[in-house]
Amino acid sequence: MRGWRRWRTERAGGPVRTGKTAGTAATGQGSGASGADRRAASDQAPRPALRPRAWREARADLPAFACLGVLVAVLAAVATAAPPLLDLAAGRALVDRIAAAQDERPLLTRTVTFGQPVTGPSGEGSTRLADDLEQAGHDVTTGSPDALDGLLGKPGHQVLVPAATLDAPRGTAALSLLHTTEAPGPAGYAAGRPPRDTGPDGPVEIAVSTRTRDALGLRLGQELALTPRVAQLDTPVVVTGFLRPDPAARLWRGNPLLAVPLPADRGPAEAQALIAPGALDALLARGLPQLTVEWRLRLEVAETDEDRDEAAARFAGDDGRAALIRGLAAYDRASADNFCATTGNPLCIYGSHHAERPTRTDEVQPLVRDFDAEWDQAATVVSLALASVVGVGLAAVLVTARLAVRRRLGEHRLRRARGASAPGVALSRAAQYAPVAGAALAAGYAGARLALPGGAAPSVWPAAAVAGAAWLALPALTWAAVRDRRPGPRRRRGSTGRRLTAEAAVLLLAGAGVWALRVRGTAGSGASDPLVAGAPLLCGLAVVVLLIRAYPPPLRLLARLAARRRGPLGLLVLSRAARDAPAAVLALLVLVATLGAAVFGGLVTGTVEEGRRDALEWRTGGADAVLTDAAGPAADEALRRAPGVAEAVRVRLVRTDLTSAVTGLGQRGADVLAVDGAALRRADPGSAAAAVAGLGAPRRDGAGRLVLPVLAGGERGEVRTGETYETEWPGVRVRVAGRLAGGAARDAAFGPLYGASGAAPGADRPLLLADTAALAAADRERAADTPRGTAAVLYYGTATPAALRAAAPGTGYGSPYGELLITAEERAADRDDGVLGAIRGAHAVCAALAAALALLTLLVELLLSAPERARTTAYLRLLGLGRRGATALGVLQLAPLALAAAAGGLVLGLALPAALGPALDLQALTGGPTAPSRHPDLLLTAALTLGLLALVAAAAAADAVTTRRTRRLTALRVGEDR
Repeated sequence: MRGWRRWRTERAGGPVRTGKTAGTAATGQGSGASGADRRAASDQAPRPALRPRAWREARADLPAFACLGVLVAVLAAVATAAPPLLDLAAGRALVDRIAAAQDERPLLTRTVTFGQPVTGPSGEGSTRLADDLEQAGHDVTTGSPDALDGLLGKPGHQVLVPAATLDAPRGTAALSLLHTTEAPGPAGYAAGRPPRDTGPDGPVEIAVSTRTRDALGLRLGQELALTPRVAQLDTPVVVTGFLRPDPAARLWRGNPLLAVPLPADRGPAEAQALIAPGALDALLARGLPQLTVEWRLRLEVAETDEDRDEAAARFAGDDGRAALIRGLAAYDRASADNFCATTGNPLCIYGSHHAERPTRTDEVQPLVRDFDAEWDQAATVVSLALASVVGVGLAAVLVTARLAVRRRLGEHRLRRARGASAPGVALSRAAQYAPVAGAALAAGYAGARLALPGGAAPSVWPAAAVAGAAWLALPALTWAAVRDRRPGPRRRRGSTGRRLTAEAAVLLLAGAGVWALRVRGTAGSGASDPLVAGAPLLCGLAVVVLLIRAYPPPLRLLARLAARRRGPLGLLVLSRAARDAPAAVLALLVLVATLGAAVFGGLVTGTVEEGRRDALEWRTGGADAVLTDAAGPAADEALRRAPGVAEAVRVRLVRTDLTSAVTGLGQRGADVLAVDGAALRRADPGSAAAAVAGLGAPRRDGAGRLVLPVLAGGERGEVRTGETYETEWPGVRVRVAGRLAGGAARDAAFGPLYGASGAAPGADRPLLLADTAALAAADRERAADTPRGTAAVLYYGTATPAALRAAAPGTGYGSPYGELLITAEERAADRDDGVLGAIRGAHAVCAALAAALALLTLLVELLLSAPERARTTAYLRLLGLGRRGATALGVLQLAPLALAAAAGGLVLGLALPAALGPALDLQALTGGPTAPSRHPDLLLTAALTLGLLALVAAAAAADAVTTRRTRRLTALRVGEDR
């Protein structure tokens, strides 16, 4: 111990004193020494050397600077990582959309028709069609630009020979022959072998599926004859193999007649058979005039996880999707220009076969454009959540900067008294804070880069802008605290005027932003429009301004009432809450913005989910499954027999012009919907369209014409109740027996007839509703003159998707059996949709991050007012207030702020969709014929409100623990800066 004291004293430059000498010197030469002697002794006594001033200042600023650094790093990471992560989510969602669409149907095709070979008189110069197809396929599928490099898979082609008549053992069939490069090998055969080339004179070898074998009664080695039907073809065929259908393979999904024959309705059954490529030349030689070849191309975007991630990175962002569209357009032009360019023949002859110019289909570009419109709205919704996080973070920076200014305010005022200028003090604080802000910016940017997949290098400018705004907060607040002010009442009047001006400006800016959005909409993409991101923040500021003005008067009134009661606790809580309301504007803004953004996210997510359910119900007719575009009744009859199907309802749509029998005025293009009202009432008792069941049967007028009773509806009311109208169908009239109920015109049962994106029934043309029996009577009256229109069959019950698929295995896109849409499968696909998943995930992450920042802001705000509250608590403790009462005082003082923030956040979140107006078009996210109605999630909203109150309670509890540790005498000291 003595050695340490000797070292300290020698370092201070003075002699070493030990024992009693040292103690006497320290106390002024003993207890009896005079005051002058003690002062002289203290002047002579050595003092330990103090640490450098910069170190003391840095140590004093360390907590505030550390908090500011963390905030800047978080904001920089969010500003850096959010845009590329959203772009990557968009790319993945688009890849999933393209992959799902390609599984249903080919999106890119090139179709070429080849004629009879051009040869010499003795047949010299003839070439094999298979060889010519290889060269033509190379020309029609090459020329892809760099934007499609590595995306296009190896093209496959198929040749479909039109149907000819086959006299099978179990009846006549219309058999079409198919050659495809996707034909299965020997392992795909249940019996026999693949077809082979038999030369120009041998029979054509064919292979059929086991379902076709059973339906037609075929056997291996059986030789049959094809006679002309659609194709002018007369040739023998021999059965060499029976294929085992694989529903998961693209070959069987794209050629349903190859898997399952279509049973006969009034004519022969329809089926397909595989042939060898060499058989094409034999068919041309035997009278077939031409062959149509279709090349099907695929974008290899989701074959493996690596392909999916690579394609998602290429399609990320607006630039990536625009490059894909440009690449597809350039590829389309190149394939047209390259065709026949290598032959050197102006007549476009490949080998010895004349070829017509190719026809091209490209469904990828419309799919990408539709996705762009949908993602634009999704990005708008997500950008609002990100804006709330940045706004809450900057508010937290302001509050923390206020704490840093408060800690050094006494020193800064002393420097001002010694002649330093206010800008000079502010600049010195900016210089001290600059290394911290720069290091936080670098840390946030580096962390964001590590979080991004694939080593992406995002732009640093968004992070730099946020960090710059956070860096300016400390010097700006320092200058405001130490600048020269007017003394006395003039200062108070000027402060009040500036506050009123600022509040009026905020209200005017919020109103102007909402008005501009509702009048002009968005400028380009909603996510990149600063007005879309700024309007919610302005609305939040406006709500806070109104709250600051609205809730103190009721508190003062309650304080007066509390003053009449015994006990000071209620009076103190209410009066202090009313007095401190203007000072809590930042805390109130943070809480309102946090809750408002979370409620808005829940409202949008709930609305989109409910809207998608409504759109799905519209697509499927509100049933468990729906069959559309069926060429015959075979699939319908099989589905009616499927286990679990309780009811099947047929709906139809035909269009006809109407002419009034009274006035002679016409209505063009009226929709006539027909539904089996009795069956619909049994299947769905709540359906408004079932009202047609009571219309009665058709009758004949005096001239023998058939009069159909109908109900009129729709938004256009030109069709009058009680009148009779002529139709396009000779001998058929319609009589309007009444008007449809409000919801009947948009009953989900008619959705499959109009499509997912079609207009609502009756929106742009007159609408008539009839019973299917009445329309069937019109069909029988003039069968040749009554148009078939479109039809769908709705299936109700408890049938599983597997049972429905097993009952009608040949259904699919473009199938003559029709397309079967199963509600359970579509609902599962909607749940896995990438766009909705991105909205959910972004709002969840942003809500959690904003809540953490709000808690930090509230704690720092409480630290700012901690000395005053500690002093008040100490006074009350001296006057007899218990510890529990003191704790309750601190907690209850925040209750009015929490309740005001909860009310303001709820109002902001629920009113924000209406305020944004056309900038928020949720119909682009849901589909369907109409815009979705808002569906707030009441349970989520209540949970978020309780969470906000719990957040404030947690902050109050933490502050109570901190205040309890403050000594009472320390809190009562005056004249010092704490």
